[in-house]
Amino acid sequence: MSFDSLFAWRESIEGIQTAVWPPMQAYLSWLSRVLTGSPGGFFFGQVFVLLFNSALILSLFLRRLISLVVAFLIFCAMFAYFPSMMGVLGTLWKDVATTSFAVLGVALWLVAVRRVSYGWLAAAVVALSLSVAMRYNALPLILPLMVLMVVSPFGGIERPRARSMTAAMLAIGVVAAFASTVWRLPDLHQLPSSRGFAGVEEFDLIGITACSNQDYIPLGMSSGQPITPTQVRILYDPRHVQMAFRLVPGIPRMTEGDAGGAVAQAWRKAVPANLGCYLAHRTNVFVEQMGLAQGELFYPTHGGIDDNPWGIKLAHPALSQRFNAYVAEVAPEVMHRPAWLYLLATIAVGDLVAIRANGRVVLASLLLGALVYPATLFFVGPAADARYIFPPNVFCALILVLSPLLAARAALQANGVNRRDLATAMRDRFSGAATTLGGSTRADERKGA
Repeated sequence: MSFDSLFAWRESIEGIQTAVWPPMQAYLSWLSRVLTGSPGGFFFGQVFVLLFNSALILSLFLRRLISLVVAFLIFCAMFAYFPSMMGVLGTLWKDVATTSFAVLGVALWLVAVRRVSYGWLAAAVVALSLSVAMRYNALPLILPLMVLMVVSPFGGIERPRARSMTAAMLAIGVVAAFASTVWRLPDLHQLPSSRGFAGVEEFDLIGITACSNQDYIPLGMSSGQPITPTQVRILYDPRHVQMAFRLVPGIPRMTEGDAGGAVAQAWRKAVPANLGCYLAHRTNVFVEQMGLAQGELFYPTHGGIDDNPWGIKLAHPALSQRFNAYVAEVAPEVMHRPAWLYLLATIAVGDLVAIRANGRVVLASLLLGALVYPATLFFVGPAADARYIFPPNVFCALILVLSPLLAARAALQANGVNRRDLATAMRDRFSGAATTLGGSTRADERKGA
């Protein structure tokens, strides 16, 4: 548990006072405290929801039990292969809960398609809305899926006014999610406005100043003392804006905040005047974010529980140390970097689209969300924490598990191969020996959704 987790725990006891972090994490902390007396319930709940509903999604695509078991084991193994995912899963961060609700929403919608049920559809909307309520920028992750839900609420089955009803439910859900960050429960008191993008703007001003050799740092941001571009370059670190807030002898201390509006004003001036440096800085952050930089992967796990006044401590410190050691040792290795997830998932979905395999539209919507999510972080990320891309990482992992099986099924259907020859069909497909693949019937398309 890091500062964020403990802050939400404190708010669950003392009351919600700020919207800097969405209050939903505090609500879930309160629920965990009431039901289990500790954060353990929250931690177990988010991991269980994520894994159970991932298995449910796999089961709705795969018809045979053995295929489901193998696929789920491979999915779980991917967390160990990509330790940045396992490290985040092992920390009580809202990124995991955000992902859990998103995966739950996908699973419930697939159930709604199979059962042609408005009830399950409404449940899916609630789950997706909770994902947005957990993290402001979760919307890009699930927006392509939401569009697909509106276009085809029940797959190939048409129902009167289904599209308009789905669109209305999704709109209400998203509005309610953002309203939860403005008015707290249960008294509906309006929370103080958060600082918006002040942290991002500070980061950009530091990066632009370090790159352009021009001073764009407001005095209110440097403790009222002038600071030179050379000094800013010493402080600048693309991994996190707070790296620049460290104390360095002989350099004015940077402070966090909007400096009474001076930060936003300086940002509006600096970005258009130094667009190249702005993009260079943002690229530096993105490279770190996606695990493409040399050296260690930044912040793949928290590694413990910060000191706190509630006596929350690790139940098994020795196991935690072994867990942290594995993440720290394996995460920096090139073949275990998260960027591979996006490359391989894109290739896999491209293959499914090329062969017109069942389920390709759903997986394509998940891939699009997984790509748009880090693309938005390119512009608004205040840091390159590995946890920030955990949600799209999980979407990519699901795609990578399902794609070979769906491609093999397409090969079986196209060539009239018996299902017992699945392994042979998979080998033929990926060795290039498969013959030209055909389409599928409308009924098969709906089953594969």
